[in-house]
Amino acid sequence: MIVRGAELVEVRRLKRAATQRLLGETIAISESDWVGPTALPGWTRAHVATHIARNADVLRRYVTRLASRPELERDDLVSELEAGSRRSPLDIQIDLDTASGLLNDAFDKLTPEQWSTRLHGRLEGLTVSDLPMMRLNEVVLHHVDLDCGLMLADIDPMAAEWLLEWNVFRRTDLARGPGIRLTTTSGRVLEMGAGPGVTEVTGSATNLLGWVTGRLPRTAVSGAEHVSIGPVR
Repeated sequence: MIVRGAELVEVRRLKRAATQRLLGETIAISESDWVGPTALPGWTRAHVATHIARNADVLRRYVTRLASRPELERDDLVSELEAGSRRSPLDIQIDLDTASGLLNDAFDKLTPEQWSTRLHGRLEGLTVSDLPMMRLNEVVLHHVDLDCGLMLADIDPMAAEWLLEWNVFRRTDLARGPGIRLTTTSGRVLEMGAGPGVTEVTGSATNLLGWVTGRLPRTAVSGAEHVSIGPVR
């Protein structure tokens, strides 16, 4: 999935709006609620917020090439999340705000040629212009996980359509599984799986997004009674 031109401008606008809403609502989370559980197994709200901030750092490293390896190793990530989860609400908020702002500044400095740069490693097949979509996905879905105001039904309809396509694209774990054809109420058709047969699943883009990412049960869409989509991701 490669985002270009007018789509990139709109995705970046949606990302900025989603980030501002996230920051506006996390400021109201109490100290006791920060250590409360989320839908992500073993993660408190503080873990989720730390993950959102570190994701901004990782994407910024891709953009600026400040590190020889832009991705944190798993052990580093675990230690970052654990350390971040023990911070004060103010420190968490400052971290979220700062990391998000630095990423946006890095995006602002890119030239048209740099936006077209192809990525490698885990992001093989993408270009720098796909990173704002990746960030929009992280901000929106994990904002929902924080359970501090935003619900799936509140997601901007255009953002929901794009995020559904993005999550279908990134579900490589389902690529060799049974065929699944997703049809939104707006008429958009997306397909997953290359196995025999095709299961037709329909619903709003928002509900399909929630189901594909494990945040809504199969009853939220039609036709998914016998389809297993896996845990929250």
